[in-house]
Amino acid sequence: MTAHSVAELRDAWRAIEAGEFAHGPRSAPVARSAATVWTPAPGERVVAVVGCAGGVGASTVALALATAAGVPARVVECCSPLASGFPAAANAELGTEGTWRRGSRGDVLLERPVTSDATVPVPTESSVEWTVVDANWTTASGMGAGWLGSVLRTLDDVVLVTNATVPGVGRLQSCAELLGRDALGVVVGPTIKRWPRPVKVASAGIPARVHIADFPLDPRLQVTGLTPDPLPAPLLKAAQNVLALLRKEPT
Repeated sequence: MTAHSVAELRDAWRAIEAGEFAHGPRSAPVARSAATVWTPAPGERVVAVVGCAGGVGASTVALALATAAGVPARVVECCSPLASGFPAAANAELGTEGTWRRGSRGDVLLERPVTSDATVPVPTESSVEWTVVDANWTTASGMGAGWLGSVLRTLDDVVLVTNATVPGVGRLQSCAELLGRDALGVVVGPTIKRWPRPVKVASAGIPARVHIADFPLDPRLQVTGLTPDPLPAPLLKAAQNVLALLRKEPT
């Protein structure tokens, strides 16, 4: 058996994801799309929901915001397909278009990438009033972030999601400082009044320009992940509170 390096195996996997898996000499790589900026449609409001770390509940917050908006909305998930939080969340699968797989939950359209190199999201067939971009900090701000990086740099509405732990609050502080502008910090866990004292102490380091809102942790979803079932009422109520903060006009 021929031994292969980790780099060779990684290249082979990327080739499979890109559809370049025919037998014989490997063809020259296909140039990726030059599009690096995504321009929302007229009347489409875009909110970036950015997880400060993996597993903090950013996808749940993103879906809750889109659902609580009460108007046609969509969630554009930006992560590796293996890390998707939405594989079982749709009520109906709508097939693929370009490098995106679509599903629906009532008035909410779910779009998740087919490959880890998904290009700019394709326009929706029907107009949506809210688009929630679901991402994590590393993907949205790292080298080669492309259109996703432009979204994070230019959007007025950025929601940073973390959990109610000392490390979680520390990550929120770091992401807020790196972002360098106003943002909304959503902390998943108990209400702010019930935070353990060490978490309250750690939260003193969060920049004043970051408004903090709490968001409940649902024990069932911790076990099952997102399913086609309706989201619990406490999550939707918390999402409405977050939307109210986002809808406030600047003073």
